[in-house]
Amino acid sequence: MISILDRYVIKELIGPFIYGILAFSLILAGSTVLFQLVDLAVKHQVPALVLGQIFLYKIPAIVAYTFPMSMLFATISAVGRLNGNSEIIALRAGGVSVQRIVVPLIISGFIVSLLTIAFNEIIVPRGSRNAEILTANWSTQANQPVKKNINYTEYAPNGDPVRLINVAELKDNRLNNISIAEYDQGRLARLIRAKTGAWNPAGEWEFNNGVMHYFFPDDPNKLSVIQFKKEVINLKMNPIDLTARDKSLEELNSRALKAQIEAKRRTGQDATHDEVNFHLKWSVPFASLIFAIIGASVGIRPVRTSSSVGLGMSLLIIFAYYILMAVGMSLGLSHTIPAILAAWIPNIVVGIVGVILIPRR
Repeated sequence: MISILDRYVIKELIGPFIYGILAFSLILAGSTVLFQLVDLAVKHQVPALVLGQIFLYKIPAIVAYTFPMSMLFATISAVGRLNGNSEIIALRAGGVSVQRIVVPLIISGFIVSLLTIAFNEIIVPRGSRNAEILTANWSTQANQPVKKNINYTEYAPNGDPVRLINVAELKDNRLNNISIAEYDQGRLARLIRAKTGAWNPAGEWEFNNGVMHYFFPDDPNKLSVIQFKKEVINLKMNPIDLTARDKSLEELNSRALKAQIEAKRRTGQDATHDEVNFHLKWSVPFASLIFAIIGASVGIRPVRTSSSVGLGMSLLIIFAYYILMAVGMSLGLSHTIPAILAAWIPNIVVGIVGVILIPRR
């Protein structure tokens, strides 16, 4: 059951938290999204109504970024007000320890972290995807009806090639002049060439008017050639996806990003950047919990903290946090440290500082 103290402290958080979301969202929207919208309006003459839709679709991604920031600002402001009015002194005189006072702050930070994860997994990808689709539809560079010379290579875990695919042309979801080379333990085992083809959503590739070459591993001079009018082969990749644009990080939830990492590993690509981003999808939301700890330690000071001072201190801490994030990402991308450690370095450092400062306050 929530105690009177917990309800009182949480009540002090709500106002600054909402104010922080509005203030930080306005700052981020003004420094990022508005410039993109102006560029679309000038270069592609996008109507104002469409610009408004794109802006609304991008709002969830902005709000998700502001949750940890707002939690930090709310904690500094709430604890600073309690301290400035000598309420913390009164509570300590009544036998309530500082650690007990910050318990509802930490619990609130944890709840906001979970809320941020849910927001990033469910709402942000949908909004970002709709925004990108609208942007692409009005961008002249995105309207390319014919794709040419599409290449895809799949590798085994040990690095040996498994399958090489080349499609000379993709038009109206139809494949023209297809070549597929399949390998067995690094040796060419089968070569398929077809004039046309299509893909079945069930996971089947259909080849029409082609020829298939079988190579025998025990006899390099032996070859089997089969001509066909129609051949169906089970392949897990969608040929349409091979030409799709790379999705932004905001469009991918953790499951989709994990699948993208596995796909890059299969094709022999370096997935380190995606691995770091995957762990950031979990570490950044938990910054709300870390910020609640550091915010409580900063707010418990023998001075009155106003909203402007709290906002300024929040910006300084956030700036330091993102410097640590940049350092961690640099170390992770250079393979100096594991990707998971690179993503969690800011939380670890800031959290340790907060845990040390609270008892000292």
